[in-house]
Amino acid sequence: MISDLRRAASALGLAGLLVGAGVAHAQFNLGNQRAGTSSGTFLKIGVGARAVALGEAFVAVANDPSAIYWNPAGLASMQRQEALLNHVSWPGDINYEHLAYVLPVRRFGGSFAFQLGVLSTDLDETDEYHPFGTGTTFTYSDFVAGVAYGRRWTDKLLVGFGIKYVREDLGSQVGGPVASATLVDLGSIYYLGYGSVRIATSLTNFGPEMAPRGTFTSTTGETRNYDAFDPPIQFRYGLAFEAVENAQQRLTVATEIAQPADNAPRAKAGLEWVWQRRFALRSGYNFNADALRFSAGAGIAIPVGKSHGAIDYAYTDGGPLLSVHRLSLGIRL
Repeated sequence: MISDLRRAASALGLAGLLVGAGVAHAQFNLGNQRAGTSSGTFLKIGVGARAVALGEAFVAVANDPSAIYWNPAGLASMQRQEALLNHVSWPGDINYEHLAYVLPVRRFGGSFAFQLGVLSTDLDETDEYHPFGTGTTFTYSDFVAGVAYGRRWTDKLLVGFGIKYVREDLGSQVGGPVASATLVDLGSIYYLGYGSVRIATSLTNFGPEMAPRGTFTSTTGETRNYDAFDPPIQFRYGLAFEAVENAQQRLTVATEIAQPADNAPRAKAGLEWVWQRRFALRSGYNFNADALRFSAGAGIAIPVGKSHGAIDYAYTDGGPLLSVHRLSLGIRL
């Protein structure tokens, strides 16, 4: 009976994915006019190879240290110290390194997490007299550091929040501006009481407008202040459940709708199959994205004494942006 119910749930989940795809193509086109109206857009780059391999449909899964990025409520489900180091090879010779660490504290009834991320690339300085370069190379960099806390509010409800400092260095080595802001993340996960089915919501990157400090001289010779733009605020809501779960294997189904403040909604879905808690295959799809739609990946767990290590890889088809590769190294103490 239980097996039949799980098969039915799986079928319903897959049907939901197909329906979601149709709805995404038909209706999820409003908001495109807001593209390019946010600052701090490096915060849109997904953290964690596992989450990205699931098509970024991770708001209702969020059970590893990357939860500090997707949904801080997921931190409450972690009962041991964990660390996750993530590397992203982004188009344009841009690298993004992100470290997350989770520390459960029984005294506070939940788990704290800390994050540090740095995006950087080297650029050649150009001007109107030297369009092919002045011979000077400078570094463009973005930086984020933050702390979050998640706890189990009831036996079914998990809640979490986080605060982070964001800084953009737009070439200060050659006279470029610098912008910074303090942003807030909020999230929740609720188990419905039907097997492992849970729903989740998160609001990330909420905060004031970001504007570079100082002034600049326009082409007309006027001294002007820099314009301010909102951070890349994003609201996510989704559903996840285990269609199959036994001693040998686990199949997780996840769906999500993401509503960014500077673009149209995104419908996402992903599957994760885990064999004997040692090997995992994952795949996901972003139904109505302009690029970076299909993703896939794999992971392997490696016992290290009393600890457990993990290596995860994710590939995303970037279309005209070419492929994007992510590698994550994790350890559970």
